Amino acid sequence: MARRLKGIRRKRGKWQVFVKIDGKFHSTTMPLQTPLEEMQAWQTAAVQRTRGTVAPAESFAADIQLYLQRVAAMPTKAQRAAHLDLWAGELGRDRSRHSITDAEIEIVLQRWLTAGLASATVRKRRTALQSFFVKMNGKGKANPVKATTNPAPPKTEARAIDYLAIERLLSQMPTYRDVKKGEPRPLALATIRARVIAYTGLPPGLLAQIVPDDLSFTARTVHIGSRAKGAGVEARTLPLTDEGLAAFKAFHAANAYGPFAIESVNRAVKRAATKAGITLHRFHLYDLRHSFLAEAYRVTGDEATVARLGLHAEHSVITKRYTKGAHADVDQAAVAAFSQRLATLRQGAIKPAVRRRAPQKKLRVAN
Repeated sequence: MARRLKGIRRKRGKWQVFVKIDGKFHSTTMPLQTPLEEMQAWQTAAVQRTRGTVAPAESFAADIQLYLQRVAAMPTKAQRAAHLDLWAGELGRDRSRHSITDAEIEIVLQRWLTAGLASATVRKRRTALQSFFVKMNGKGKANPVKATTNPAPPKTEARAIDYLAIERLLSQMPTYRDVKKGEPRPLALATIRARVIAYTGLPPGLLAQIVPDDLSFTARTVHIGSRAKGAGVEARTLPLTDEGLAAFKAFHAANAYGPFAIESVNRAVKRAATKAGITLHRFHLYDLRHSFLAEAYRVTGDEATVARLGLHAEHSVITKRYTKGAHADVDQAAVAAFSQRLATLRQGAIKPAVRRRAPQKKLRVAN
């Protein structure tokens, strides 16, 4: 249905939403499950931002524009703008933000849920509005969103696969790129980058930021700069496995540094997964990161270690999404270790005691 609408088309496994304003093309991409109204809200917000639509002073709409200016560096600003535009449409654009009540917000949230919107989508919209009030009113100040219901997060699916399957997948990816006959064949950088992700767990976006000085082949480490995502993470230097070190050496030799088309690598990985017979539903590039962190948990049984290797903030709930794939193995190992420990204790308890010879009485010799 959305494919027939003006300014919305399918492109590379996502929706491309676009508008043409004063001869200039503006676009963004959104997941295929994005509701139609959210895509249309982005179009409306894009027109308002670009043309500088003047909203009444002290209005909710004017405050939204000011908020978006304050978070201009946010990677997901486009979707945040679309979410807030939906709220403006539901709650009223010309009213003061201070007049918005938790009861009004709750009614909208429940209506979206009743209409069949995914809880994850409603949670994102609620988060957008809560962030808006935090930024505009200040932390600890009035925030009507706090008193509303936050829909339960959807159950996460274990996305990890074992490393024998990953090796089969990587073996199905080409070593060289296809070129015209007679021309030199360059290395397939998608394959090299996929191998690095598989054996380091780095997110594709961070891999694109790696520079030669971040790597130390002698120390077997990679340095990662601070991350602003979520609660924020400080810069870290991570140790590399043997396979991770080898993958980064190939990465360095091929000069694979710099930004790259993540979706292109994703398509190459999906094709290889199909050839390798991997049946995980909708397998994609990021599942290689899931696999690395699940394996780290399988080996250590420690979520704090996984969080550090995964570049998560301390006590982040996101870590559990990655460890889920190894829970059964870790639980089984714990039970086996427990049984072994009991067997050892019992063996020590029933070990026969060493019998000591009773001292012999000395006989007195009569004089």
